[in-house]
Amino acid sequence: MMDQILAILIASTLLFYAYFYHNAYRREKKLRQILFRKNLINAEEIERVIREKEKQYQDIYDTANSIIIRWSPDFRIHSVNPYAEEFFQMCKDQAEGKDLVLDLFRIPSESSNEIKSLLWNIFHRPEQNIRQEFDVFVGVDDKRTVTWSNRILKNEFGYPYEVLSIGIDITNRKIAEENLMKSYERILDLYNNAPCGYHSLDKDNIVVSINDTELEWLGYSREEIVGNFRINDLLTPSSFEKFQQIIHSFPYDPLTGVELEFIRKDKSTFFVSLNSIPTFDKEGNFVISKSTVFDITDRKIAADKLNDYSQKIQLQNKRLQKAVEAAIKANQSKSVFFSKITHELRTPLHAVIGFSQILEKDPNLPDHLKGYVNSLYENGVHLLGMINDILDLSKIEAGKMTEIREKFSLIQLWDTLFSMFSYRFAEKQIHFELLNPEVIENRYYEADLQKIRQILVNLLGNALKFTNQGFVNLEFKIKYGLEPNIDLVLFIVTDSGIGIPRDELHSIFEAFQQTEQGSSYQEGTGLGLSISHQLVDFLGGTIHVESELGHGSKFIFELPLLKLVDIPLDLIQKSKIGPTNSKEVWQITKIDDKEKDYVQNFLNSKENLYKNEILQMIKIQNFGQLLQLLGKIPFEDKGKTILLEKVKHKRYKFLIDLVQSTST
Repeated sequence: MMDQILAILIASTLLFYAYFYHNAYRREKKLRQILFRKNLINAEEIERVIREKEKQYQDIYDTANSIIIRWSPDFRIHSVNPYAEEFFQMCKDQAEGKDLVLDLFRIPSESSNEIKSLLWNIFHRPEQNIRQEFDVFVGVDDKRTVTWSNRILKNEFGYPYEVLSIGIDITNRKIAEENLMKSYERILDLYNNAPCGYHSLDKDNIVVSINDTELEWLGYSREEIVGNFRINDLLTPSSFEKFQQIIHSFPYDPLTGVELEFIRKDKSTFFVSLNSIPTFDKEGNFVISKSTVFDITDRKIAADKLNDYSQKIQLQNKRLQKAVEAAIKANQSKSVFFSKITHELRTPLHAVIGFSQILEKDPNLPDHLKGYVNSLYENGVHLLGMINDILDLSKIEAGKMTEIREKFSLIQLWDTLFSMFSYRFAEKQIHFELLNPEVIENRYYEADLQKIRQILVNLLGNALKFTNQGFVNLEFKIKYGLEPNIDLVLFIVTDSGIGIPRDELHSIFEAFQQTEQGSSYQEGTGLGLSISHQLVDFLGGTIHVESELGHGSKFIFELPLLKLVDIPLDLIQKSKIGPTNSKEVWQITKIDDKEKDYVQNFLNSKENLYKNEILQMIKIQNFGQLLQLLGKIPFEDKGKTILLEKVKHKRYKFLIDLVQSTST
């Protein structure tokens, strides 16, 4: 019985423990499942965070503006970031596995051991970040200075297996630092070796700095003065009293040009001029004064001598003033004399020239006298030109020149000059041309046309005189003036003549001056260019010359001209451009006598009642009205047809010869 009860108890106990452990196992299993799921979720979260961190680090690695290199203790490259690829001009695939010093840094083999030794020292230092600075090479010749921050990476056993190096290119900063140091050295050199003295005083007037120049003047060393001397130790008693009187306004007012007497170490003295400015701190408190000192001893000595000479100079000035007044009176008398004498000379000369022209046209004049009459005429004209030049010069010097303004066009001005010079140039077979004729179209101004024409006549006359072959060109250029109604007109006369020596260019615009070659080449007074220069000045312009001996000359003058707003109709009709090149008249310099006879017969015919008007219009070159007048003549005549043709094409030589040979 007892055995059965014991067996039942044992079986119950075993059953109880079995049930208990079974339930405990189920609870533990369930708990493990819960923990597993929780750990799985945590692991996924940790993995996600790790991936995000890795992505961030990779982004930093890829986008960093620094060189990042991972390398092993045997100096083999594990990886480089994109910035390092761009910096060293070597892609990642080329760099990995290569020698860091020889292949990436391109250090020459003779210097590579030194750099490797420097890098190997990283493994013997306990710091986490080890900084180094050395040069690397980019390309062949481009040496760059890089500062490195190195960090040793260790495995789980504490052994270094890799180095992470982060580099920053500081080449430009190093250059800037070197330049800054050089600038500082230059400034210091300028400060110490300046031709004037510099010193600074604190608020107690103690010298805190001084340059070498002032030390040399005083005879002290820097150690003797700086921090030991007050300003009163360097001044004579009288200068110190003066300094105390003016210092009360300082530092609110700077000191300028204060004359003081300094004492040298050897007790000798010298005079200075002192300028001083104050320096304040952020709170506005006076800190230091900076002074510039000039040695004026020589000036003081010179001032004493100047006082001695002042009375003599004043006396001499009075004498010179009297001499100047006498010279002015003499010059005025000369101008009046020239003015009167030239007026008196021109009257008989006009008579001589007129009578010589009459005699030359006299059919009864013997042949052996024609040469004398022609010589009389040419010399009379030459002498009249000289007298006119002297008269113009005397008017200018006497201040009696007046401006006579009239309305004109540049085309009118050119036509007048062409009619005056084209046949004279054609006779010498010299090419006379207006360059860029389109520039002068529709250019209307109001100015002193007579004076402008006189300037150009002088310049073209000189060009004709001193040019034996080649060309003479006239060119106009238009520039806008300071005001909208003003044009700056450039007149340019260029020739291929004998030229002017460089050492004589400065004097060609002086009165009665001719170049050595010019005076031996042609006769003249030497007044033409002087008058032209003074006329240009009178009209508010400028003139200059460019020339080289044997290579021609170029005269350029510029005048401000008032543009016309309302242009008269008759001025527009007169401003139709004619020939612009003397070659157009070369072929007609020899006039057909039969054509002249036909025209003279037409003028002298009984049916023609306009002979005198026709000749007058030819004289004043009013070709527009002349064509209208010829159109009014009702009858047809071969001479009329020839004259119409000559007028339309402005055959100046034919028309001038016609007027001179036709009796009115």
